[in-house]
Amino acid sequence: MSDALRSDRLSSNGFHSESFKLDPLSERWIDLRLVSASRLLLAGAGLVVTFVGTDAGPTYIPLITTLAVYTLYSAVVLLLSIRRSHVVPVRYMHWADMIWFLILVGFNDGSNSIFFGYFFFAILVASFGWGYLSGLRITLVSTFLFSAVALLTAPNLDRIELNRLLLRPIELLILGYLISRWGGFKVNLRNRLQLLKDVTVLSNTRFGIDRTITSFLETLRSFFDADACLLLMRAHEKTEAKHQIYRVRRGAASGRSAPVEVGEDAAQMFLHPSPNYAVIHRKQRSGGTEFVNVNTRDLSPADSTVCDRIATALDATNYLSTPVYTRTQSMGRLYVIGSPQPFDNSIVDFVLQLMDHVTPLIENIRLVDSLASYAADEERRRIARDIHDSVIQPYVGLQLGIAALAQKLQSGNHEVLDNVQELLDLTSQELLELRRYVWGLRAGEERRDVLLPAIERFAARFSSVTGIAVDVNAHGTIEINDRLAAELFQMVTEGLSNVRRHALCNDAQIDLSCTNSQFVLQIKNPRPPVTAFEAEDGHDQQKLFTPRSISERAALLGGKTVVSVDKKNYTVVSVTIPL
Repeated sequence: MSDALRSDRLSSNGFHSESFKLDPLSERWIDLRLVSASRLLLAGAGLVVTFVGTDAGPTYIPLITTLAVYTLYSAVVLLLSIRRSHVVPVRYMHWADMIWFLILVGFNDGSNSIFFGYFFFAILVASFGWGYLSGLRITLVSTFLFSAVALLTAPNLDRIELNRLLLRPIELLILGYLISRWGGFKVNLRNRLQLLKDVTVLSNTRFGIDRTITSFLETLRSFFDADACLLLMRAHEKTEAKHQIYRVRRGAASGRSAPVEVGEDAAQMFLHPSPNYAVIHRKQRSGGTEFVNVNTRDLSPADSTVCDRIATALDATNYLSTPVYTRTQSMGRLYVIGSPQPFDNSIVDFVLQLMDHVTPLIENIRLVDSLASYAADEERRRIARDIHDSVIQPYVGLQLGIAALAQKLQSGNHEVLDNVQELLDLTSQELLELRRYVWGLRAGEERRDVLLPAIERFAARFSSVTGIAVDVNAHGTIEINDRLAAELFQMVTEGLSNVRRHALCNDAQIDLSCTNSQFVLQIKNPRPPVTAFEAEDGHDQQKLFTPRSISERAALLGGKTVVSVDKKNYTVVSVTIPL
């Protein structure tokens, strides 16, 4: 049932979140097996109770047959879920259950049926798996069809128990609505927790502040299924512009370009109103504009003149605007633009809490960038000192030596050969030191072509030491910054170490490919042959496992690690890093 969380389309407050998806793979099959086992227990219990508690007359044959088939169906679904088969139509299982229950009610006294309570099972699965809207739909359809089946299957309309016929649909409607609300709230809460987790993963200082903010806005836009997200922030002190605008739009490629810088006058309209208020703006016919006090969360109507101009500038029919704080100071505003469902006070509260979580991460990245800039300044000063000590001072000594030679020659002393030789030796030695220093500077520069040569050198040393031949293949131009290259190099060394310790093979392969959007690293090695013991035991090969160190490094870079077996029976550890 957790698989339903991946496609939740409506939360408990009616908010649409189509594009933001969870993928709790382990919990997915656990919950699906739990639902399948519960279904089998309900079907089996109904079959036993019906068979034992009634006379096996002709009138009960259709009911018992239906229960037997439903029990068999439930057992097959449970078996498929245990084997993690994707044949199970998880999205529509609760609708299939509802149809089964209608058939059981039709064969078992209609409104007096003992299987009336089974409808709540389908409502629970729909609500806690797919959210509020799915639960409400199946509640309404179940109520209507149950009433219709109860009337159609009544043996005599004069003998209908009116109290049951009226009360049971009412129970189904009211209790189903409550279950749908609570189930949708649970799904929405899980989505929000996942959003907080994803925001934390996105805050990687290696990617820089611009990419981090853009990735956060894209994640937020996807969560709300909005047309766009915009963040107006006070610019860094060193820039001439007063504010910077970051924006992502639906359907646009994830950009890594610098934000748009605007002056104070251009930013003032988007900073409306004061930092003490959030804004919910809708079309006038659907509710107008409301201000939300960020301290008390009180709603109050407001003049929409400025907000209408903002909506026109943003080309939005509705938007949510919240202030963004760093510590106690205002640093800008966040806009969520063009959501298919209206915003409310609870959404404002969640976005404010989310920004309280995000702004310290942004400040930390800014701090790291400042420290890096300070370190660069210090490095430039160190280089200046080194040039003074290793270049200028030796030339001063050379100048003094030449002056001494000139004085000797002027005084008529022509025995200067030894002095000239000393100067030549000094010049050669200092020239050698100068070359070493220049090469040291070149090695310290940030280069974008260091990864492939480093891997090739390491692979050659690894092959000579271990006897395992390593083939390095690069597809396209491999150009990444040296900080990311250092992480990928560590993954390669860890992967080859695993090959040496576990694979028991004589060769390995490293494939590198780089595009504008992602970098792919693949480490391949032949799988070990099947031993006689494994063949007798029914195991074809050793089990695949995901290297923990490599997967953790990839996750910190926003990537993922997948282990598979290719057509050549090679184990492939594939690491994908977004760029």
